[in-house]
Amino acid sequence: MIIRPATPSDLPRLAALYGMFFLEDGIATAPETIEANLAHMIKDPRATIFVAQEAEEIEGFSAGSLTFGIEFGWAAELEDLFVIPARRGLGWARKLAAAVLEWAEANGAQETYLVITSQAQEEQGLTTFYERLGFENSGRITMFKATPAES
Repeated sequence: MIIRPATPSDLPRLAALYGMFFLEDGIATAPETIEANLAHMIKDPRATIFVAQEAEEIEGFSAGSLTFGIEFGWAAELEDLFVIPARRGLGWARKLAAAVLEWAEANGAQETYLVITSQAQEEQGLTTFYERLGFENSGRITMFKATPAES
């Protein structure tokens, strides 16, 4: 297994894996939106996507992005982490997460945070996994407001 940055040629497989990932986590994002956003992230220097590849097949990914704010200066989000079920329990997720954390540090992030959906927590108990990687519950509440689409 190798971990490497994603390239535009990885888009079809990444989009398919994201579809599986979002289904597991109860996230409803249209396939065309997934593909468009992946293409953008691969090109944007403020974002990263790593893939875990066995032979010629991509079987996992991690993604992160940078943000700047008053509290921490540069911070990163470990946005997404997914390994196909057949490859789970082999350390791939830890290595994919480490790739994003190393990228974040190399890009000046003073903090890396993540969001776990309630469905993912209920079904997979992800807080335990992330605590083993050094993450702590911030005690903060995550909220969002969707921006209306342009007509």
